[in-house]
Amino acid sequence: MTAWKKGWVAMGLVLAWVSAAGAQQRPFFLKNGDRVVFYGDSITEQRYYTVAVETYVRTRFPHLRIKFVNSAVGGATVLGNWTAPVDVSLARDVFPFHPDVVTIMLGMNDGHYRPWDEAIAQTYENGYRHIIRSLRGHLPGVRIVLIEPTPWDDITQPPSYPYNPTHAPGGYDSVISRYAGFVRRLGAQDHLAVVDFHTPLIRLMEETKQSHPALAGKIIPGRVHPGPSAELVMAQALLKAWSAPATVSRVVISAASSSVVESKDAQITNLSAGPSGLTWTETDRSLPYPIMTLHSTHWPQFPPDPWGKNEEIFWPLPPLEGPEINPVAAWVVKQSHMYRELDSEILRVTGLAAGHYQLAIDGETVGKFPKEELERGINLAQYDTPMMQQADKVLTLVWHRVDLRFYGWRAVQVPLQHDEAAGVPSAVSSLLATLNQQQNELIYKARATAEPVARHYRLTPAP
Repeated sequence: MTAWKKGWVAMGLVLAWVSAAGAQQRPFFLKNGDRVVFYGDSITEQRYYTVAVETYVRTRFPHLRIKFVNSAVGGATVLGNWTAPVDVSLARDVFPFHPDVVTIMLGMNDGHYRPWDEAIAQTYENGYRHIIRSLRGHLPGVRIVLIEPTPWDDITQPPSYPYNPTHAPGGYDSVISRYAGFVRRLGAQDHLAVVDFHTPLIRLMEETKQSHPALAGKIIPGRVHPGPSAELVMAQALLKAWSAPATVSRVVISAASSSVVESKDAQITNLSAGPSGLTWTETDRSLPYPIMTLHSTHWPQFPPDPWGKNEEIFWPLPPLEGPEINPVAAWVVKQSHMYRELDSEILRVTGLAAGHYQLAIDGETVGKFPKEELERGINLAQYDTPMMQQADKVLTLVWHRVDLRFYGWRAVQVPLQHDEAAGVPSAVSSLLATLNQQQNELIYKARATAEPVARHYRLTPAP
């Protein structure tokens, strides 16, 4: 058993797989050719859940041509953000991309961090409706996805209102909860998709406080912004609302008859059995979903400054694989059943004779397993396989593309927008065109990197 695997066992994360047989899977919400814009405040600007969603799509659906744009700004409300009023923001940051799908998550800043105020709430509701009318007016047929705002942490800390010197009863999340309720009602009234980020994070904080109190405050550090690992739950909620399939592949091989019993989303060729074990070639239709933050504790609350003050545009990502296990990410993955829900890459081998076997893929040792575990089924998405290494390359390309988006938008377009509005010649358009072309090249490279590859498996008896 590899050190990589031992870390999982230590965290109690050897998860049982659940067959999806008999469950009718609805079609995935996103379609070939879709353009998706994420609109919101700093919680979306953190980019962790949006990168996770984009990476899932690139790895699970390598042939889909889909573009993603993060147009979220810290401090945003339904009235706009520090870069522009809402109508200017929509005209600059949403409409030009001609999106087929727009997600909206606003509310954290709209309550002004004060006790419930009817007039403030009315501004939120009116402003939210205005955004939807504007989207529908400028983008006929757009599919709007409303996201309930994430909670203010009144779970791991005493309930509070940061801007309430009189210390009113309750806490700011009571306001956020009511705003989430409005979003649900609005979605029902306007026949819009609604995704709940609020409830899963509340549940996660309550469970963590009960079982792992030392980790509880790291779910939403500072009470406002979910930590990078907690945003994995948000990505999962959005993907499941979009009917994201859990299965990467499912293969069942009989060693006794040297035959393929089942092959779902995978092609098996050259199966051979002998005294030295089993060998076969397998080509899966997609890659496993690389779970960010799992193997490093060095993920900051916010990515680097998008204004380009860093020496390099591209932030060197923390390690995506390795023996280190991020305890917060591991706990989040366990509690959200992420492997069962999004990342099921099952291999079963029945009829084995020896007690233990070593599995190698493309000559790289994946792990050593008792035959009973192989007969029950192992989830290869939990191991450092060549397929996961391929998926990590896709994740890195996605992250770099988002870096370019924020650099062009926030370091070029926003600072120089006043010059262009005044008719002052500038290089904004040409610079943005160049950066957009580089983004397109990274999209193409990510899709090419995610293309299926034939892998050579060898299962041999081990001491």
